[in-house]
Amino acid sequence: MNHYRQAVLRSLDTIEQGLRRPLALHALARRAGFSLWHFHRIFAEHTGESLGSYLRKRRLTAAAGELARSDRSVLDVALDYQFESHEAFTRAFKAAFDATPSEFRRTGKLAWLRTRPEITPARLHALPTQTTMKPRIVSLPALNLLGLSARFVPPLSPAADNLDVVPKLYERFCPLIPGLPAMLDQYIYGAARYPTDRAGANPDEREYLASINVAAGTKPKKPLVLWSIPAGTYACFTHRGPIARFGETIHYVFGTWLPRSKFIHGDGPNLDRQDERFGDGGPDSEFDFLIPVKPKPARRQ
Repeated sequence: MNHYRQAVLRSLDTIEQGLRRPLALHALARRAGFSLWHFHRIFAEHTGESLGSYLRKRRLTAAAGELARSDRSVLDVALDYQFESHEAFTRAFKAAFDATPSEFRRTGKLAWLRTRPEITPARLHALPTQTTMKPRIVSLPALNLLGLSARFVPPLSPAADNLDVVPKLYERFCPLIPGLPAMLDQYIYGAARYPTDRAGANPDEREYLASINVAAGTKPKKPLVLWSIPAGTYACFTHRGPIARFGETIHYVFGTWLPRSKFIHGDGPNLDRQDERFGDGGPDSEFDFLIPVKPKPARRQ
């Protein structure tokens, strides 16, 4: 383990111990043996996120957990996690998670993909190899995805059931492929979107489609469904490693890369695209994860 990684690991541990107490960034850098400017660069290179952003997101994520588990007042939780006031905490929480603390308590709905789980030593080791840190920006033609769908709760939500629902869906779908209309490419597609009826009891619920791309005009026969997806621009990442760790890749994409990029999430579902690289979904597995993107609006002067 190199000197820089050891310094980052020590800082990650210090941050976890200091979520509820004052913790100055320059003190973290000094303990690591670097100037603040130098350590900012080292930390970002190893984690994909700035030191200050990571500390703030960890505090907000821990505070969200506290709000969900306890009946403590929002102000008490805010002060406990080093926010100066109810107002400052509410602004930061809303900016991070698209909901105020009170709204989250009332509805249970939160943008969980924007939370920041702790970066453990194993996670730090996997980050450079598990996910392409800089995606390819690609154009996809219109897709007509024919397959089977199911409701699921995605990774990082407290009620996540994706590792149960999605594999079972593929177990049902893949044996059907030989009897389906011809595939237009070599991929098996997974597509995820909010349910069109939004009738699920869990506000985090999504709809997932295990599918192949077929000719336009194909008529689905029950229980198959067809999703028509317009041509568009996508950021294409490559996930490497077991499917059980795919949630970490998703978190990096939405929690780190997208907010720092020049894009916002576009219209349409997110896609995972599997070919012969996928194998059995184990340690040597590899597949593409694509999210629709469009340029960020220019800021008003």
